[in-house]
Amino acid sequence: MSPDALQHVGTAGLAGLTALGLTFALTPIIRSLAVRYGWVAKPVEDRWGKRVIARLGGVAMFLSFVAATLVWVRVSWDVLTLLVGATMVFGLGLVDDLRRMPPYTKLLAQLLIGCALVLSGMRITLIQWIWLSIPISVLWFVLVMNAFNLLDNMDGLAAGVGAVAAGFCGLHAGMTGQWMVATVAAIVTGICLGFLRYNFPPAKIFMGDSGSHLLGLSLAALAMVGSWRHSTQLVSVLAVPTLVLAVPIFDTCFVTIQRLLHRQHPFTGGMDHVSHRLAVLGLSPRQTVVALYVVSISLGFLSIAATTLKPLPAIALWLSVLTALVLFGLYLARVKVYRLDRRSSSGPPHPSLPTTPIGTMLLHKRRLLEILVDFSIVSSAYVFAHLLRFEGIVTVEYQQRIVQSLPLILLIKIACFAGCGLYRGVWRYLSLSDITVMFKAVTLGSILSSLALLYVWRFEGYSRAVLIIDGMLTFLGVGGSRLLERLLDEWIRGAAEQGVPVLIIGAGETGVGVLRSLKYESKSLHRVIGFLDDDIRKFGERIYGSPVLGTRAQLITLIEEGHVREVFIAITDPPGDLLHYVRQCCEPRGVVWKVVTAGVTDAV
Repeated sequence: MSPDALQHVGTAGLAGLTALGLTFALTPIIRSLAVRYGWVAKPVEDRWGKRVIARLGGVAMFLSFVAATLVWVRVSWDVLTLLVGATMVFGLGLVDDLRRMPPYTKLLAQLLIGCALVLSGMRITLIQWIWLSIPISVLWFVLVMNAFNLLDNMDGLAAGVGAVAAGFCGLHAGMTGQWMVATVAAIVTGICLGFLRYNFPPAKIFMGDSGSHLLGLSLAALAMVGSWRHSTQLVSVLAVPTLVLAVPIFDTCFVTIQRLLHRQHPFTGGMDHVSHRLAVLGLSPRQTVVALYVVSISLGFLSIAATTLKPLPAIALWLSVLTALVLFGLYLARVKVYRLDRRSSSGPPHPSLPTTPIGTMLLHKRRLLEILVDFSIVSSAYVFAHLLRFEGIVTVEYQQRIVQSLPLILLIKIACFAGCGLYRGVWRYLSLSDITVMFKAVTLGSILSSLALLYVWRFEGYSRAVLIIDGMLTFLGVGGSRLLERLLDEWIRGAAEQGVPVLIIGAGETGVGVLRSLKYESKSLHRVIGFLDDDIRKFGERIYGSPVLGTRAQLITLIEEGHVREVFIAITDPPGDLLHYVRQCCEPRGVVWKVVTAGVTDAV
């Protein structure tokens, strides 16, 4: 790194530390004033927080942002535009914090502010589609502002994700020598980290709409600022910003779609966000926000990788991320967070409901999404296979061949997937037979695709090694997408550590069946801590992640240590001496015990 670059890095670091220190010092003062004058957020039915918390943390963030920017950034037209825009959205958010504004009024004001910023020159530059630059820029500002406004639904979430996003914006700017942008990004990172000290669960103060609007606008500008003067292609303009800000954008899109599907107003508050659903599944608030931090950091690193790729591989990477987010959304959509409509909760379907093909397709929207997921997986695998075969360099000639042959390969493979029954399984209960079906479908699709290329183009210019690599990547992608739901279940259950601790006696087939029923039954309120079995050869083994802890002699110790509240005897026709022993151990100590069989979750 050159001395000049080191100097710029030092300036950005000092600017970030200044913003952090100012926010850290001002936030307690603002909190005291908010408590004194009653500017607090009180618990309401459709909000997550259940405590009275001071608001207006955005005031400290705004003052620190403006002060640090004026001290460390040379004022230019772009910087002045950003400061004016930040002041306008901060004022809009502050009014909404003090006196609630109707959603449509606030949206109209956001659009007007976005138009003013774009007309002042803060917009992307698209030479090929210049007519798109203004509306895309306005919508981008409005989208990101609302995304952070909606993301501010759990302690520490918006501030932490904002710090991560600003950090990666600064990293991108530094890599391209845009040191002014890097310095502003460091300032935004600083105000987020300084505020996060008081906002991390359990929060002492909320940023409010004033803070979330400020954060959204500044990050929207930073994420697209590298494209103001340099980009000419729509893909390169949008790929990096959407990856850096994928978490808030995904949360906004997911909540909006879910509310519309459940006939809820998209602009009303609610506890149906991504963070709320993870908490409902059993994660603590801290585990939830940290998990979303990790996702945001991972996507930030992918955004760096996207800058080194050509347009076609960048599209494939973006499709892969989109596929993963769709799968995550399908998993979270299982969580029931909406009240049942009385008209639909009982009684037969209304006779006027449409029975057209489109209506039937909507009833099977999950299957349609599965097909779209496989569409993305097949497309991405085909592109990545070429990248692996040619060591990351795909010439223009090969890119043309990819575009030419991909529609045919998609048609053949999706048809093979459907014909082999890949869209008739339930992903949560993935078994060896399902994996066999996947292998047959992928293999048949690869063979028929190869024959089609041979018949249509005689393999002229096509690599046979690419088809082999493509088949393996497709199998991994299709199998991984089906396995993801089960892995998420396992992770959340392991992280949540909730439910009644249960001990299973009998590590045979019946015990395994009971364990499977408990682990993969979403309504189960039990947590299996392990097995006991009189066969000492099984000691130390793990069954679906649950250990065999010893023989029946360990039962009293486990109960007295408080690790067990219920005991299930999972043995077909258990011996009388075992029943007598378990009764003697459990009943005097208030531990419930019962004999269960595989799959009888109602009895459990």
